[in-house]
Amino acid sequence: MLSFSARIGQLPTFVRPRLPLARKSKPSVRGIAWVLAALLVLLSSGSAKAQDFRLASRLGEQSEPAGTPNFTLTTKIYFAGERNPNSVHQNIFHEGVIYSVSESDPRFLTVFDLNQSVIVLLDQQTKTRCSVSMDVLTQLAARADATVTDPKRRERLGMNADVRSLGNHRYEMTYPGVRYEVEGVVPPSPAMAVANAQLVDWACRLNIARPRGLPPFGRMRLNDELWKQSLIGVKTKLTIDRNGADGEPVMKANLNIESTWSEGIDDAAQRQIDQAMGHRVVYKQVNWNEFAD
Repeated sequence: MLSFSARIGQLPTFVRPRLPLARKSKPSVRGIAWVLAALLVLLSSGSAKAQDFRLASRLGEQSEPAGTPNFTLTTKIYFAGERNPNSVHQNIFHEGVIYSVSESDPRFLTVFDLNQSVIVLLDQQTKTRCSVSMDVLTQLAARADATVTDPKRRERLGMNADVRSLGNHRYEMTYPGVRYEVEGVVPPSPAMAVANAQLVDWACRLNIARPRGLPPFGRMRLNDELWKQSLIGVKTKLTIDRNGADGEPVMKANLNIESTWSEGIDDAAQRQIDQAMGHRVVYKQVNWNEFAD
């Protein structure tokens, strides 16, 4: 999950709303999957070319704690040609909850709680938290997809990008100004690939509401393909050359992204989990528009 400082203006204004807080009474993951799958079918039925981004719904029934492995995935992002990473992210998968920590910028923690169908943003500087229900984010992605109908606009946003197999678990995806080349690996457990696909999918949906860097639709399509093949991407080359067309910000970067995992939860990861759990209890709950940007 890349984090560029420039905000984006590619999407319609409705995809950057002041999102409501998550409901206190959380519906079941299975119930959400069924209802939202029906909603997405309705939204996409008007266009044969529509891409409804249903990965979260398709994975809904597979996110029960019993089938979720415990492991840690570390991702390092390098500018091409540099030996030291520009940023390091650690994602801890534990009993149906994913704790995302940036070692480079530890101020913010993100908790993807699949058990309660909620994402919690934690700000360790202001000691505040913001909770967003996953069903709201899924509806947001569906609305974005249904609203953007111009073919050229969809192409620039990566909504219709094709993923091409290069063989040997390698894939390529290109759309205007963006090129991904990914090498995937089959993890020890298929459930690890499912859990990682859920993380990427929910992070992308969160990125629609809280824009950072590239629009996430192309990444969602690439993630969907890796999930279908039960792969985790371990090496990614990302080339960005966006020229600022249609009022978009100019974005240019050549990045190498490497991911490694370790099975189980070590003492350091457990401390991160305990810390995040404590923050969820004691930090002040604020509305989406009040949370630090």
